[in-house]
Amino acid sequence: MREARWAVLALAVCGCATRPITPPLEVPQTLVLSIPAIGTTIAPAQARPPIGSLIDIPVPDHHSIRAALDLFTSEMRSDIQQSLTRSARYKNLIDKVLDEYKLPKALAYLPVIESAYLPRLTSRAGAHGIWQFMPETAREYGLRVDWWVDERADPDRSTRAAAAYLKDLYRDFQDWPLALAAYNAGAGRIHRALVETGSNSFWRLMELSAIPRETRGYVPTFFAAILIANDAASYGFRSADPLTADVKRVEVEGPLSLRFIAQTAGIDEALLRELNPSLRHDIVPPGKIRIAIPASALASIEARAATLKNEDRIVTVCVYKIRKGDSITKLARSLHVARKTILAMNGLGAKAHLRRGESIYLPVRAHALAAGGM
Repeated sequence: MREARWAVLALAVCGCATRPITPPLEVPQTLVLSIPAIGTTIAPAQARPPIGSLIDIPVPDHHSIRAALDLFTSEMRSDIQQSLTRSARYKNLIDKVLDEYKLPKALAYLPVIESAYLPRLTSRAGAHGIWQFMPETAREYGLRVDWWVDERADPDRSTRAAAAYLKDLYRDFQDWPLALAAYNAGAGRIHRALVETGSNSFWRLMELSAIPRETRGYVPTFFAAILIANDAASYGFRSADPLTADVKRVEVEGPLSLRFIAQTAGIDEALLRELNPSLRHDIVPPGKIRIAIPASALASIEARAATLKNEDRIVTVCVYKIRKGDSITKLARSLHVARKTILAMNGLGAKAHLRRGESIYLPVRAHALAAGGM
C-alpha cells in the first residue's frame, strides 16, 4: 500500500519533508475528483479570502499539481498539517528575509517540501537544514560547514543564503518553475535539459522526462503546498499564527558545552540545543561566538561569559600540545577515536603533519586526558 501511495506523486527532493517519496513518470488527470479549482492566481476581489497575497507566483492548472493536492489532502494530510504547524516558528523570520530580497512570499513554504521545517534534517544525499543545502552550495553562499558548526541548520543564516540563491536562480532563468527545478537539481542540469530538448518551460521538460524524477515531482508539490498554505481551511487544514520567541543572543568563548551553559543558567538543556541547532556536537566552537538563549537567562550568562570556558569540565574537547613522536594516527588510537575526527575538528587534510609544540584540539575532556598520562 505504501509503495502504491508514493507512486501517485512526490515530495521528490532527496530526504524531503518526513518521508522519501518517488514521483511517477506521469500522473493521470483523472486522479483528482474533489480538489478546489486552480487558477493562474487568486485575485483579492474573488469570493475566496485574499489570504491571497501569498500566491504571488502564478499557479498553472496542471494535472500534476492537482494530483499533489489530492495526495496532500488525503494520505499525507497529517504530514502536511505538521509541517504547516511547524512553519509558524519561522514565518516571521522568513517573511522578513524574503521582503528584504524582494522575493515572492510564496517561497516561505518551500520548506514544506524540503524539510518540513526541521533544522537538523539531513537527506540521504547530504542536504541539511530547513532549506536542504548541500555543503558546497552552502559554502558558496557564505554558510560555515565544518566539524564544529553547520550553519545550514541555522534558520536565520540559512534563510538568507537560500534567499540569495533563489534570487540568483530566478535572475538566471527568469521563470519560477525553472528556478525551482534548478534549486532541486542544479542550474547546470536544467540548462542542459533545455538545450538538449529545445524546450523553454519546466512543464515541457517534465512531459519529456528530460529531468530527474525527483525534480518532476518537486515543482508540482511546491505549488500544491502554497495553494494549501494560502487557504488552509478550504483544504481542511489548520493554519498556524506566527510565533515570536523571547530569545536573546550573547557572546561566549569556546570550546564550551551547551550542557554546562544550561546548568549555569538554570535553563533546559534541550531548549538550548533547540535554539542553537547549528552547533553540531552541542559545543560552542573555539573562539568567540554569539549563541541564542532564552531572554530570562541573559543576565546570568553575561555575568559569567568571560569565565565559562575555564569552568567547564563537561565539554568533551581540550587543547593538546604536540610532543615528539606524536602523530594523528597515534593520538587517535590512544583515544579510541577515528583519525578523521581529529583531522576534521582541526581543519586538517588527510596528509597533515604535526609539528612539535603545535596545539590541536582533541575530542576528550581535559581531566581525562591528564589522567591518561598525555
